[in-house]
Amino acid sequence: MSWKEDIEIAEAAKPLQDELYKKIFPIKGITRFSKEDRHILDKDYHIDTELELDNGIKLLGQEKALRQEFAGYNTFTIEFYQNRHTKEKGEFFNLGAQFYCHGYLNANTAKDVTDFIKVYIIKIFDFLEYLKKKPIEELEAKT
Repeated sequence: MSWKEDIEIAEAAKPLQDELYKKIFPIKGITRFSKEDRHILDKDYHIDTELELDNGIKLLGQEKALRQEFAGYNTFTIEFYQNRHTKEKGEFFNLGAQFYCHGYLNANTAKDVTDFIKVYIIKIFDFLEYLKKKPIEELEAKT
């Protein structure tokens, strides 16, 4: 699969993610940050979406939607290094999200996507609380 097809899959997942958010939260509005415009929240903090709740509170999130073919792996991945040879830091070092929506779709092509097979909302603060107990060398070794 190509990078273009990965983008198409991610785009096909957005309405499903929106539906999920509306089931979980009292949503007033959903804002998405495009990769073309490179909003500071996306560029510096890897934020994909902002949910505005009915009471005005805003929640910032990251999203990842993977093809059905990967559902058997049942993994959650955050980029530690953008380039492991140069050790350019990835999103792991600058997570600005409050939640991460991670799921596996029911198809391998965007045109066939109709739902998630599995989807998780990960609370980033809890995830970081767990990770802070691990030495950086141990985390690096797993990349």
